Amino acid sequence: MCGLFAVLTTPRSRLNEDDVDALIAAGRLAQRRGSDASGLVLIDADRIDVAKANQAFATLLQTHEGQDIVGAARKLGAEALFGHSRLETHGYSGSLDNNQPIVVGSWLVVHNGVITNEAELRSACKIDASGIETDTAVISMLLEEWDQGGREGPVDAVFERLRGEYSVIAASSTGDLLCRTNVGNLYREELGDGTTILASEPRQLPNPEQSRQLPLETTVWFRQQGHDRVEISQVGTKLGTEGMEGAMGLHLNHGSLDDDFVRQMDRVSEAALEHAASLRRCTRCVLPETFPGLDFDANGVCLVCRDFTIPQYAGLDALEADLRDMSPDGRSVLACLSGGRDSCYILHLLCEMGFKPTAYTYDWGMVTTAARENMSRMCGDLHVEHVVVSPDIRRNRRRINKALHAWLKHPRIGTIPILMAGDKPYFRWAGVISKERGNLPAVMADHPLETTGFKSMLAGAKPAPSPEGGVSYRLSTTSLCKMVFSYASHATRSPGLFPSLAKEGTRGFIDYYLGKHEFVRPFSYIPWDEAELETTLRGTYDWSADEKRSSTSWRMGDGTAPFYNLMYLLGLGMTEHDALRSNQVRFGLATREESIERLAQDNRLNVLGLASYFATVGIDYHWAGRHIADYARRTIPGLS
Repeated sequence: MCGLFAVLTTPRSRLNEDDVDALIAAGRLAQRRGSDASGLVLIDADRIDVAKANQAFATLLQTHEGQDIVGAARKLGAEALFGHSRLETHGYSGSLDNNQPIVVGSWLVVHNGVITNEAELRSACKIDASGIETDTAVISMLLEEWDQGGREGPVDAVFERLRGEYSVIAASSTGDLLCRTNVGNLYREELGDGTTILASEPRQLPNPEQSRQLPLETTVWFRQQGHDRVEISQVGTKLGTEGMEGAMGLHLNHGSLDDDFVRQMDRVSEAALEHAASLRRCTRCVLPETFPGLDFDANGVCLVCRDFTIPQYAGLDALEADLRDMSPDGRSVLACLSGGRDSCYILHLLCEMGFKPTAYTYDWGMVTTAARENMSRMCGDLHVEHVVVSPDIRRNRRRINKALHAWLKHPRIGTIPILMAGDKPYFRWAGVISKERGNLPAVMADHPLETTGFKSMLAGAKPAPSPEGGVSYRLSTTSLCKMVFSYASHATRSPGLFPSLAKEGTRGFIDYYLGKHEFVRPFSYIPWDEAELETTLRGTYDWSADEKRSSTSWRMGDGTAPFYNLMYLLGLGMTEHDALRSNQVRFGLATREESIERLAQDNRLNVLGLASYFATVGIDYHWAGRHIADYARRTIPGLS
């Protein structure tokens, strides 16, 4: 989830300018994995210098602190240089203490991944690092505890205590330098004259085809204690905090929410639920009369149910055969991983079938903390390499902030997707990563039951039976043009939407509607079984549905879901869950009565999740709540 890079020499050798250039190139390429903060370390026999910034690595290189380290390495040489490009998960990046490398005692560590048992390890460790929030601190703490305990036992025992995903480069002030990974996100290339370069991915290295992946769960020592303790000199620079306040949304809790906001949103939600319960619904599924373009026959059966056909499944053996035929070596595949239940289950299934998946994630800044922890927990347990692509999250959040401000002033249900357009490059990047890794077949965990339909219908789509079974909501060229016109007309009334339309909107439109999507979809081979997914993930991997911020386990990985589902409930009297539960009825996976009962919980608002969304994009949730309440009074009869 972050990017690592290092270049180091054998004892009594020194880095040259070419080595420094290779390190800088690797660091720049690491920014694709996260650019919320960065750090750089110079190690020599008599000094360790550390520079950090709360900005991208390319920006750190332009600071006096970064230039001092690079200049010293070029002029005087060094034994090693290594660095970190951060995707913020745990620990606010506005505090330099939380940015890497993390220094505790005589140890400094850069780390990619998430340690999911951090709280347990902190409470058991004798070393205190209470001023550092990030989970990486626990690695430094455990190494320092091992050091102070006389290094009793191998250092492997320190790493074996970690749960989750980790790739680590660590050094001590007494001359140690080591690395270790439990998922494979460390590659090495020999540059000659005893110099080695390390990176999270082969593409960061000068000659990727000559790189070798480090062995899993094996501590690789480059140096062990070679001199007396030297001083670790740390310097940091804050380069402005615009957009950084959004990260605090990840750390909200129920106790910090204002009671008036909670009461206001609960009142709005309850009124919306009562209104939804009064709507006429299909007598076969649970779609309400407000579903766009819906009609009922004389028996009260809706248009979608009348056109529905049960899919024919080819089965697990056919899925395995097709994947092996498409894989360059019969085993390697790319698993698209969001942290939600469907993608996590498919990752489990691929490993169970004997494939060697590489996980791919597109993190656009609205992925929840629980989803990130789920991904790390599963990749760590399954020893699956994890490739993350992350744009400039702060810039993304600033655009969402402006678009959301504008949208809430003049709400229009049909244009809600513009607020989620930033996640659409996911499709394009899957193709890029597939090619980088040798044209691996990309496996995506979407399925016919999560086809909501009404969002496309609002844009002018027409429902039609799918050739593979189920229902598709196809947007014709005319419908796409109408959708573009609708979004543009809304933007003329709310000019703050224009930046998102021009950037995320246009790019997302191309990626989603015009781009070529080449995915293998396991749930077109096998039925989707909600109970099987939940039982497997929770029982085997301690998978979390993030009940604190999400009402259901579906969409728990998307931080925008509490907001847009509330707005759909207010505007249409339904949410995505009505469509999902209706599909379950059609597929014979639930009765109509069971689905109505489940909707009572599915559509209940999670106020903390809603407030977290606003805080994450830097919007005052009190202001947003007032606009939501105003919209509710216009759409729900009798609400004062």
